[in-house]
Amino acid sequence: MKILILLPDNGLGGAEQYLKMIAEYYLKKNAHITIVFLYDRFDNSWLNLRDRKNVEYKLYTGKFKFLNIIKFITYLLYINTNKFDYVYSSHVKTTSLLGVLFRFNIFKKDFFIARESTTVFTRFKGKELRLYKILYKIGYSKVDLLICQTKVMKDQLLNVYPNFKKNTVVIPNPVDRDLISSSEIKEIEEIKNFHNYLVSAGRLIPEKGFDVLIKAFQILKKESNKKLKLILLGEGPERSKLEGLIRELNLEEEVILKGIVLNVYPYFKNAMACIVSSRIEGFPNVLLQMMSQNEKILSTDCAGGISDIPSITVCKTDDVQDLKNGLLELLTKDTVGNRKIYNEYLDKRNIASFIEIVENNLLTLN
Repeated sequence: MKILILLPDNGLGGAEQYLKMIAEYYLKKNAHITIVFLYDRFDNSWLNLRDRKNVEYKLYTGKFKFLNIIKFITYLLYINTNKFDYVYSSHVKTTSLLGVLFRFNIFKKDFFIARESTTVFTRFKGKELRLYKILYKIGYSKVDLLICQTKVMKDQLLNVYPNFKKNTVVIPNPVDRDLISSSEIKEIEEIKNFHNYLVSAGRLIPEKGFDVLIKAFQILKKESNKKLKLILLGEGPERSKLEGLIRELNLEEEVILKGIVLNVYPYFKNAMACIVSSRIEGFPNVLLQMMSQNEKILSTDCAGGISDIPSITVCKTDDVQDLKNGLLELLTKDTVGNRKIYNEYLDKRNIASFIEIVENNLLTLN
């Protein structure tokens, strides 16, 4: 079996983590996986797959992304005698690019599975939204199965493109608990030094709401008089703004921007609570990762389906006071029973079941 996975870059956000789970799953089935990155972000998030058996790892470097696309097309023309059984993508731009290449028969496939990674029609505006609409029109006609993470995401998409209805399905995000359990999850020395801390994770971008979380954290410390630190895992363009906010609120000793952390699970496991503070998400994969490690979980109502997750604390988006209240409630209540609840919930979203649903839908639609 041959699988192609195309990504814009070698970062490791939610969409990339999903595709990495796909790669890990098929590798266990002895498939040959071709993983292609059109741009190098230099964060080494995928290096553990680079030298694995049955993996062809292609990373295009250079600051001109258009030239990298040309290199990718040249590569596909070179291997045109080979056909991929499954082609996976999870970004509108790469999905559209693949769709155009299939339209011109640049290479062959049995099935093209695309996943929507965000709610494009509420997240973007103006020129950026118009660009995305063009990409949908020119590339999505060749998608065999289009996966939306939530019903909200599907409804928004079909409201704009009702002709996508035939091959669009809702499949909740998977979680690979075997992959998580094989990670090194222990109390590392650095975490011991932090003692009592809250943790959140994601790219440092406005959509993640880290500014709201930092403000809520400051009020929480004042009102509760708790000795707490806040650790943010991730990197991104908002770092300087967040650093300025931290200085403004005199939280330099309490709020720690850790940057990119390849193994987040020890931080989740040993935290007093794990937090998703996003303003908007397709669905935050990191929430499932947090649930696998910790019993105290808070999320803003940033995506469809959040309020349906059992036993997590849910608060309003972009609301400092409500986030502070949610944290205060979460830190003081007994959540020991959540472990069993979370395990049962996550077991239903395992990667094997996800792939089975994908393949069954492909048989039905084709």
